[in-house]
Amino acid sequence: MRGVALAAVLLGCLSAGPAWADEEESQQASVLVEQAIALIANKAGDERVAERIRDALAAPDKNRVDLAKVSEAREVIERPGEEPGAESQARALLLDSIGGKLPSAPQGGRPATGAETGTSIILDELRPAAGIRDRGDVAVLILALAAILAGTYLARRRRPAHTLHQLTHPERDSR
Repeated sequence: MRGVALAAVLLGCLSAGPAWADEEESQQASVLVEQAIALIANKAGDERVAERIRDALAAPDKNRVDLAKVSEAREVIERPGEEPGAESQARALLLDSIGGKLPSAPQGGRPATGAETGTSIILDELRPAAGIRDRGDVAVLILALAAILAGTYLARRRRPAHTLHQLTHPERDSR
C-alpha cells in the first residue's frame, strides 16, 4: 500500500509542468507575418492583426520578407471604417510578402516535428449556418418531431399495466 502511495506522489511530482502562454515573441518577421495571416483567418480583429504586422516590421530578422508589402498590408488593415474585402486584401499582401509559402510549411520528404504544423495552408474559420435555412432543415426538424411523438406514444401505449397502476395510485403500494 505504501508503494502505491509513493508511486502516486512521485507521478504527481514528476509529471509535465503547465504550458505557459506568455512565451517570447518570435524574432523572425516571416513567422510574425504567418501569425498575422492566421489572425486574419480566425477573425481575431483588426487591432490584433495590426499589432502583429507592426511586430513583423520591427523584428530584427527580416530575411525573405518583402517589407513594402507588409507595410501596405498594415495600411489596409488600419484604414478607418469597415471596408469590405480589406482583410482578404491584407491577407493576400502578407502571403505575397513571404513569397507565397508559409515558414511553417513542411519540407519535402521530412515529417513535421516540434512546433511545425505539417501544413502550408491556413483555412478560414468555419462558421456553419445556424437555424433553419432550407427545406432540408425543415425536413429534418419534422422527422425529429415525428420520432419524438412516436416514441412518446409507444412508451405510453406499450407500458405494462402494473406500472401505470403504480404511477396513478402510489399510496396503495407503499403498505
